[in-house]
Amino acid sequence: MWAGGTLIELLKDITVGLSPLTAADAQEMVQTLKTAPLLAGYRGSPSRDAAALQDILLRVSAMAEDLPQIVEMDLNPIMVRQQGAIVIDARIRVEVPPPPLPLSARRR
Repeated sequence: MWAGGTLIELLKDITVGLSPLTAADAQEMVQTLKTAPLLAGYRGSPSRDAAALQDILLRVSAMAEDLPQIVEMDLNPIMVRQQGAIVIDARIRVEVPPPPLPLSARRR
């Protein structure tokens, strides 16, 4: 399955989640896509590896948690195959993270 670029922009078929994602978050993000029926094998086409797509979301979420200098990320398109999924293009913006707040200024 290949859905990305201008097709996704036209359909406004995006999903956004805040890290850290849980497995349930990743599953919901995938299931709410307008193109999600294509993953199940729409109109006789082979089913695709939705679990691999969810795994990418979880790994990206973990990476964002571990690397606070990542301030923006766009993965488009992601090719979901019958077995596995591949990020075809990624854009990651990094900045020097601000210093941590002193303990006295943190919310409790």
